[in-house]
Amino acid sequence: MYSLARTLLLLSMLNTLALAQPSGRVIFLPGELATPPLTASYHEPRVGLRKEFATSRLKVDIGASVDVLEYEPNGDSTEGIRAGIDFFTYALSTNSEGLRLQIDAVDGYFGGHITYRNELTALSRLTLRLRLLHVSAHFLDGHFDKSAQTWKDNRQPIPFTRDFGELVGMYADMIAPVHVQVYAGFSYATLIRPTTIKRVEMLGGVELYTPDIVEPVFNKPCNLYLAQHFFVRGIPNYVGTGNTEFGIKFGEWARTGLKIYLSYYNGLDVFSQYYDVRRESWGIGFAFDFW
Repeated sequence: MYSLARTLLLLSMLNTLALAQPSGRVIFLPGELATPPLTASYHEPRVGLRKEFATSRLKVDIGASVDVLEYEPNGDSTEGIRAGIDFFTYALSTNSEGLRLQIDAVDGYFGGHITYRNELTALSRLTLRLRLLHVSAHFLDGHFDKSAQTWKDNRQPIPFTRDFGELVGMYADMIAPVHVQVYAGFSYATLIRPTTIKRVEMLGGVELYTPDIVEPVFNKPCNLYLAQHFFVRGIPNYVGTGNTEFGIKFGEWARTGLKIYLSYYNGLDVFSQYYDVRRESWGIGFAFDFW
């Protein structure tokens, strides 16, 4: 509830700013998302699946990010501030029983974001994004061995919680034939459990996509893309984690579409109940973008 309250406070502050600046304008529900989630980061809203090769592990993503308010100072469309909400969760399925997936672990996020964008030129853009999020992690029935009446691998649930703010700067250059976005940032947790985890994390990455190389499909553009995301977390010693994703998106890059991809993940387990476990995997997946 604390993160939700902070999100509502952000929305209220943006509305107050608009009222205090009569030359600007505020827009309620401005439409498509101004700043799409980072492509190769697993700590972003997604809708889709990722299947690991050579294992039964399946990552199931459900979530959304919505811009609620937009403020344009002085009626200048090259600059803008938006505020919105982020609700998403991802679950680990390790097996199935009949038609029911066995869910081992789940992470749930809720909170909001505020972004500032500046269209530097017709083909370049600078963006700053602040997210305020709460995450909690849980083991579910798929992690419990009914026959032995114990938690699998002798790993019991821990009270994992993180309330944090994350600030990321992004620069996009859309000069053909390859469009590029680079970004870097950090986060700070005001509340964290277990307390041995460091409060500060760093992140960065790059996204490359080609909107003009592949022919349209059903009159929709296609984008080949390559994205790399990297973050550093202290558990308590700082450990680096990277995810590389290569694929194709059917539809405009920053709009609604379908991604099909191959990915390589190496580092700390994305599921927070396994926060101190290191994993390496190849996987294949898909994701629906609907911003």
